Amino acid sequence: MTRESVPTTEPPVRGGRRLPVVVALLRPTARSLPWRTTATGWALGLAIVAVPALLSVDLPAEVLVDVVRAAALCGAVGTAFVLDDPARHTTGVPPVPRPLRQVLRAAVMLPAVVLWWTAVLAVARAGAGPAHRAALPPGAVTVEAAALCAAALAVAAAVVRFSLVRVPGPAVAGVAVALPITADVLLPPRFALFVSPLDPRWDDAHVLWAAVLITALTAWLLCAPEPRRRRGRPRRRRPGSGGGAQATA
Repeated sequence: MTRESVPTTEPPVRGGRRLPVVVALLRPTARSLPWRTTATGWALGLAIVAVPALLSVDLPAEVLVDVVRAAALCGAVGTAFVLDDPARHTTGVPPVPRPLRQVLRAAVMLPAVVLWWTAVLAVARAGAGPAHRAALPPGAVTVEAAALCAAALAVAAAVVRFSLVRVPGPAVAGVAVALPITADVLLPPRFALFVSPLDPRWDDAHVLWAAVLITALTAWLLCAPEPRRRRGRPRRRRPGSGGGAQATA
């Protein structure tokens, strides 16, 4: 019996009654998140930007941006595990819809992600010379990082909705790495995403990054509802089996 097929004993929470339930879910949600796995990705990203700073290597602006992008990619890999829930098929359905539960998981982790990204930018800028530091636009690279993380979250939500996978993180982490690299190779130059801050296409590229971010968030919301699979179809009763109501698959 899957989690989605277990009937709830409580009616859905609506209106003003939803807020107390959400508040009550904050602590168990925080405890269920894969903090160790996501922190590993964050630590790797922070280490990538810290090495040049510790070695006092003054990187050119285009290289510095690529280092920060590598750290953002590590953050996206960590985000791929946010929706992992090994107990998804063995626990009852909470009286809140799945989209709200997924948003709650992301919202609980968001402050930690913001602190981590702030540290990444601070370390990267501290290790760069004044001229190269000015060439690292924090707003633009933050849009890139947000788009990469949102794309990982959208893919994880799609896996959860259209499959029985309880822990989509490992597979989604591979997609989070492969997808932007593949896009950078296959897209024509006019649609290039990973461009140098000295490239005249920089502004146009970040319009595309903003579009990727909006598309990824939209895809996540579309994939957030309950999984699409057969429900309510009773199992056939085997000959000689006892009476009683049969559980749904």
